[in-house]
Amino acid sequence: MTAAVPRMTRRIAFWLGQEGGPDGAPYPLGGPGHDDGPAGPGLSGLVFLFLADDQRSDGSSGWRRGRKVLRDVEARLAATPGIAYRVRALPGRDAGALRKPRQAGRWARWALRRPADGMDFPRMLASSRTAMRRDLAVLRQGGAIVTRPAVVCYAVTPPLADAITAEEYGRLARDALITWVVPESSAALMPPAFTASGEQVVIDHYAAGDEVAHLVRGGTRGC
Repeated sequence: MTAAVPRMTRRIAFWLGQEGGPDGAPYPLGGPGHDDGPAGPGLSGLVFLFLADDQRSDGSSGWRRGRKVLRDVEARLAATPGIAYRVRALPGRDAGALRKPRQAGRWARWALRRPADGMDFPRMLASSRTAMRRDLAVLRQGGAIVTRPAVVCYAVTPPLADAITAEEYGRLARDALITWVVPESSAALMPPAFTASGEQVVIDHYAAGDEVAHLVRGGTRGC
């Protein structure tokens, strides 16, 4: 007898392409019915955009601001000459559409939508690390030279860093450059576990998107 899978667990799996077709096999990076396949030879970057809170705040205005900042980051990365960035934006309500990373700049209306049933941050960290490794492998198989992956997390209110979250976060931090963006009112709430590896924390301001994109480019390309 197969155990029931929690709704949020299944949703995260869909977001990250870990549930596939009718036979249960994962879809390839391009996904079913899409022509936005793996990048060809050239320099590529992989960026995960997270929008998070700790479930204690109503988050409506903060969530909208976080979406705007992350959209700005993506737009500036898309305009970077000499490198093609691929992006995953989490969470999102259109599960099937997030089975693959997309080209930066091809924004989708369903990206970064706050899930009605809450967000399991440690599970998202763990699943994202798995998806990141798979995405990197597929890009490299297509002949791309891939820079160090990056994660940009806008925290409306920083998530709590319990033991499980801190462990999963530490694993992801070993694999990727992580940059946080937080409102000034939430800066003092950042858990030390989220900056223990030298992660950058940007206080949200009118040009936060520019600053974060610069940090991502410099950290992943060495420029």
